Amino acid sequence: MSVIKLNLCIPLFLLMSLCSIAQVSNYKYERTLKNVSEDWHKITIPDNVFGKLQPSLQDMRIYGITEEMDTIEVPYLLKINKDHLVKKEHSCQIINSSKTDDGYYYYTSKLDQQTDISDIKLLFADANFDWKVNLEGSQDQKQWFTILENYRILDIENTSTNYSYTNLNFPTANYVYYRIAVKSNKQPTLSSVNIFMQKLTNGILVDYKVKNLKASQDRQMKSTEVEFELTNPVPVSSMKINVNGNYDYFRSISMRYLLDSVKTEKGYLYNYTTFKRGTLTSLEDNEFEFNSTMAKKFKIVIYNGDNQPLDIKSIELKGFKYELIARFTESANYKLVYGNKSAHQPHYDITNFKDNIPVNLKELEVGTEKQIIKNDEPSATGLFKDEIWLWAIMGIVILILGGFTYKMLGNTAQE
Repeated sequence: MSVIKLNLCIPLFLLMSLCSIAQVSNYKYERTLKNVSEDWHKITIPDNVFGKLQPSLQDMRIYGITEEMDTIEVPYLLKINKDHLVKKEHSCQIINSSKTDDGYYYYTSKLDQQTDISDIKLLFADANFDWKVNLEGSQDQKQWFTILENYRILDIENTSTNYSYTNLNFPTANYVYYRIAVKSNKQPTLSSVNIFMQKLTNGILVDYKVKNLKASQDRQMKSTEVEFELTNPVPVSSMKINVNGNYDYFRSISMRYLLDSVKTEKGYLYNYTTFKRGTLTSLEDNEFEFNSTMAKKFKIVIYNGDNQPLDIKSIELKGFKYELIARFTESANYKLVYGNKSAHQPHYDITNFKDNIPVNLKELEVGTEKQIIKNDEPSATGLFKDEIWLWAIMGIVILILGGFTYKMLGNTAQE
């Protein structure tokens, strides 16, 4: 009987071993994960990995090889360390308006309930204005405390532009009454006052070094094109445009990234796609946030109109930190493998138990990238590169060993 059991175990062992090899060999790249010592660890995805993944980042796996040469798959969660913004609006009403001899128009708002606030959005029926605003707070309308002074608000509307900046941002304040003073030659028509409390929990950002920054002018379109790139394709979520000059400006812009390129007889033809539109202005810090965009090469188009082109000093690109949160249950040599166009999205149980994951996790060291080499020689080993051949050969092996086992059973019965 021991011989029969051994014969049955051989095909199963071969099948498991070959399937494990096939699993890993379906991927193009691997990196060793060092210093696995806990049940849970975090792994920072290296920058030069993103460009070799599917857009959905679903072709990453963590495999471990045990001392018994078994292959185990490690479950993981993909964590993107984003900002978390909580915005709560508070009800208020405009209870008073007045004018003083010094050219200020005052509007007093009362909160329905005293609470912390950090933002006030003003909505005017007026258009095309450039005003200075003071903001004060009070508990009893007798003693007023300055919150903002000479704060600029602006509205521009014409055939080519529609821009409004009427948000008042300030450190957290806690008053019942808020008084807004607008310096204007004519009485503004204040339609509404919206009061908010915004609490931002900052994510973890990674700075990406911009290279090959160059600007060119399109005289016909009256625009400036600024091209630049990164070392690797990475997920970018914010862009800051630094402009030389201490004068006021206001320009519409579009932000684009390289989608693909086609080689022609005259060189490469680049196809860019727009992922963000906005306004470049001296009133703001010109930092734009957007959904994470995977790209390497970028272009900004600045529409100057009849204005002198702006001098772009530098571009700052940032993206949120991407991590894998993984659970290790056995002692093994672990590797991160990736690069498989046919890999599906993995589904692990740990996605349903996120609250049970420890908060402070030790980060693993990720080794250098190695290409997973497949044997291209026209030998029997080469057949294993095709899964159909693999399963066919395993079926033949099982049939042969099964027949041998059946014969052994017949001989045992005759005895």
